[in-house]
Amino acid sequence: MQGKLDTRKALISGGASGIGEATARLFASEGAAVLIADIDDAGGERVVREIREAGGVAHYRRVDVTDRSAVRRMVHDAADTLGGLGILFNNAMTNPSADYSEDERWNLMLESGLSAYWAAATEAAPILARSGHGAIVSNASIAGARLGIEFASEAYSAAKAGVLGLSRKLAKRFGPEGVRSNAICPGIIETPRWRSPGQAEPQFARRWRQMAPLGRFGKTDEVARLVLFFASDDASYITGQDIAIDGGFTTAMRFESVDFLAD
Repeated sequence: MQGKLDTRKALISGGASGIGEATARLFASEGAAVLIADIDDAGGERVVREIREAGGVAHYRRVDVTDRSAVRRMVHDAADTLGGLGILFNNAMTNPSADYSEDERWNLMLESGLSAYWAAATEAAPILARSGHGAIVSNASIAGARLGIEFASEAYSAAKAGVLGLSRKLAKRFGPEGVRSNAICPGIIETPRWRSPGQAEPQFARRWRQMAPLGRFGKTDEVARLVLFFASDDASYITGQDIAIDGGFTTAMRFESVDFLAD
C-alpha cells in the first residue's frame, strides 16, 4: 500500500525528541524521506538510525535555530540531501537556561520560535513550490496563540502567537505558488516540557491536565498525525488555518473539576 507521503521530501526542525521525533517517524512510515535538524546530536542520530532500521529514509544535520543564516542554509542542505523539498515542519524552539536575563530570554525565544520559522519558510517556499505539493506546517501552542496562561512566559506566548500571524501571511504570500501554510496548537502533551511517557506526573501539571475535558495528557504521536494531515493531500485545499490539539482545553475548560486549594 502506498503511504500518504510516498516520494515526498520533508524537513523537520527539532526532530530529535518530542513532537518532532514522533513526526519524523510517522512521515518516514508514510513514505517520506526526512531530514531532521536539531542541536541534540545523540538524539537526532538515534532517531535517524531507528528510522533506517525500520526501512525508512532519514538524515540528520546539526542546526542551531538561533542562527538565522544557519536556518537558511538548513533549507538548502535539506533540499540537496533529499533531492528536493516538499514539506517544512517548523518545530524547533530553544529554551533559555535559568540564569538568562529577561532580555536574553525574550531575544532567544523570539529568534528561535518565530524568526527562525519565518527565515526557514521564506527560504524554502520557492523549493516547496517546485515540488507541486508544497506544505509548511508550524508548531504554535495554545499558550499565546489561543490564551494567556501562567505556565508560559511572555516570550514564549509572544512567539507562539506570532506563529499564527506568520502562518496566515505565508498562506497569502505563497498560496498563488501552490504552497500551503498551516499551524498546529498543541496543549499539554507528553514531552519533557511537561513529562516524558512513563514518568510520574509533576504536581504543577496536574491542575492543567484535569482541566482538559479528556482529562489526560496528549501523546506526541497524536500531534504527529495532525501534522501529517496538514502536510498531506488530505488537506490539499486547506491553508491559513490553525487547529488546537489540546483535549478540549481551550474550548471547554473544566474549572469545576479542580481543587485549587489543594496546590
